[in-house]
Amino acid sequence: MRTSLPLFVLLAAGCGCQVVAASSDGGPTSAPTSFPPDSLFPPRPGTSSSGTTQWFAITKFQLGVTNRTTGTADASAWKEYGYDLDGRNTTAEASKTSTNSCKRRPGSQTKVLADGNEGLDNNFGQHVMAVIRSLKSDSEEAINAAIADGTSTLLLELRNVSGPYNGKVPGALYGAARRGSCGEGWPIDVRSVDETKQAKVQFPNGYMAGGVWVSGDFGKESIQLPLPWAGALLTLPLEGGVIAFRVSGEESGTIAGLAPTGRVREALTPLLVQYGICPGNATYDQVVETLTQSADLVAGAPSFQDVARECDSLSIGLGFFVEKIAPVTCRTTGSPPPPGGC
Repeated sequence: MRTSLPLFVLLAAGCGCQVVAASSDGGPTSAPTSFPPDSLFPPRPGTSSSGTTQWFAITKFQLGVTNRTTGTADASAWKEYGYDLDGRNTTAEASKTSTNSCKRRPGSQTKVLADGNEGLDNNFGQHVMAVIRSLKSDSEEAINAAIADGTSTLLLELRNVSGPYNGKVPGALYGAARRGSCGEGWPIDVRSVDETKQAKVQFPNGYMAGGVWVSGDFGKESIQLPLPWAGALLTLPLEGGVIAFRVSGEESGTIAGLAPTGRVREALTPLLVQYGICPGNATYDQVVETLTQSADLVAGAPSFQDVARECDSLSIGLGFFVEKIAPVTCRTTGSPPPPGGC
């Protein structure tokens, strides 16, 4: 792990990050000049203050198949998404022999452990999305079309927002039902709240640094990420999960983490069913095999790596854009998924 100036630690090890020094009261000694969310992970400020609640709606997802800047299709776009979860930059050559990494799964591609730019880990974008797009080439476009036509999206509630630096800004994540179905704007889908009417996905350790909201301490949080896709609501179980975005909405945010391959299979099965890919048939088995062989990290291991073990988990990196919205008070039931082909 690389360190920088006193009073803070660079959390995203090995990422080539730009950071900002913190003063003794937790504020910055100078303002950040940029925030590329694929590489910078700002540390938690040392102080906190009271603030207000703000709401945001995700307006676009990026699944690693389009260039982060231009939005055009790009086979190498996956390299721009995610975080350096294991603190090392694995090259295609090192991947051949699993050098300084967990061992490649039997039958996997020799380059399967290769990282993206500056060591970013994103085998979901590199391998899984390639398979999904072979089944439905406009998979990313379909998610964003559902947002644009008001079918579904995700909502973020940030509490205690008070300026660019605050060590305690908890948050919550909700699924949204059809826009306008319960008053104006996006309503909360009641399926995303528990029996006490609280969000099932909570971020009690969120904070703000340099105007960037971060869902929790790097590598220590777990997120059951709901993802509306093709009419299904998938749940990606992210270990070491993190969500980060600039609350001004000027730039895209990042969702990253890792998930055991078996859990990814469970999460993606509802999507595959919507595409008519049914458990037990040859295509489904092929997709599952690709998931298994695409593992590049080790769940529960220090820095998610163990050179003595076989890789068992898949790194995931997604991008998104947000817009600030009025506080959401209306709740209703979202539309059920369309019948699948199984």
